[in-house]
Amino acid sequence: MAFLSVLIALLVEQLKPLGRGSAVYRLRQSLADLASRNFDAGQSQHGVAAWFIAVLLPALVTLAIYLLALHYSLLLALAWNIVVLYFTLGFRQFSHYFTDIQDALNHQDAETARSLLRQWKALDTVDMSPSDVTQQTIEHALVSVQRYVLGVFFWFILPIGPAGAVLYRLSDYVAGKWNSADSEASAALRVFAQRAFDLLDWVPSRLTAIGYAIVGNFEDAVDIWRGYSQLWPNRNTGVMLASAAGAVGIRLGATAGAPPAAPTEPGWTQESEGQPPGASTAMPGAIPQPAHLRSVVGLVWRSVLLWMLLLAMLSVVSWVS
Repeated sequence: MAFLSVLIALLVEQLKPLGRGSAVYRLRQSLADLASRNFDAGQSQHGVAAWFIAVLLPALVTLAIYLLALHYSLLLALAWNIVVLYFTLGFRQFSHYFTDIQDALNHQDAETARSLLRQWKALDTVDMSPSDVTQQTIEHALVSVQRYVLGVFFWFILPIGPAGAVLYRLSDYVAGKWNSADSEASAALRVFAQRAFDLLDWVPSRLTAIGYAIVGNFEDAVDIWRGYSQLWPNRNTGVMLASAAGAVGIRLGATAGAPPAAPTEPGWTQESEGQPPGASTAMPGAIPQPAHLRSVVGLVWRSVLLWMLLLAMLSVVSWVS
C-alpha cells in the first residue's frame, strides 16, 4: 500500500500542483503562529510545548485518522495516505522556480535567472554570474528535493505512515519559520525547533547521500562526502550536498559559508584542527554551468526511482509472505 500511495500521490501532484495559497498551508501557518504566540515564553519547556502543538499534535491526529480508516477499510486508508502525501510530498511544490531559472540560463538570460533566484530565496543576486546563479540554484534545489520528497518518503514508509510525513514536513516548516530573520520567536524556541528537525532529518539525509552515490559516481561521491561535508554548518545538509557534488562531478559550497580557518589564518580555533585536510580548501570538481542543471535533475530522478524500486520490492515480498 505504501508504494501505491507514493506513486499515485506523485502522479496526482504532477497533474494538479498544489497552490501556495491552499487552505492547508494557511492552517499550517495559523497553527504555528498560535503555538508560538501562546506557548513561547522564552524557556526551553515552552519551546517543547509550542513545538508539540504545531508539529506533534497534527501528526497524532493524522495517525488517529489513519488507524481509524485502516480499521474499516484498506481502501479508506489508501485514500487517506494519498491525501496526506499530496499535501506533503512532491516536486511541483518548489520545482517551478528551478525550471524557470534553467530555461532563463539556457537562453543566456542571466538577468531573469538572477531575478527568479532572488524571488525564490530572497538572495542578493545583483553581482552573481551565471555560474554563481547555477551553483546557488543547484544547492537550493537539492535541499528542496530532500525536504519535499526524499525526507518525506523516508518518514512515510515507517510504520506510522502518513503521520511520519506530516511530522517531517511540519518540523521542517516551523524550524524555518521560527528561525527566519523576521521571526519573533525566542532563542529557546528557535534552538529546539532546529534541533528537532535536525534529529528527524539525520537518517533521511544520509540515505539520500547514499542514494546519490549509488546512482552517480560512487567513488567520488563518497570521497567528497567524507572530505567536504564539514563545509556546511548543518551537517545533514553537508553530507547530502557533498555526495551530490561528487556524484555529478561539480563543485558546490555556495551555501556553505566561509570554510574553516587553517592554523596559520586568523580565526583558527582548536575545533578547526579536527577538520580533514581538504575541508579548508575549495571543493574539487567542475565549476557549475547551466548544462549541469540537467545532470542534477537526472541524478535526482535516478535516486527517486532507486528508492521507489526498493519500496516496490519490499511491498512484493511483504505481499507474498
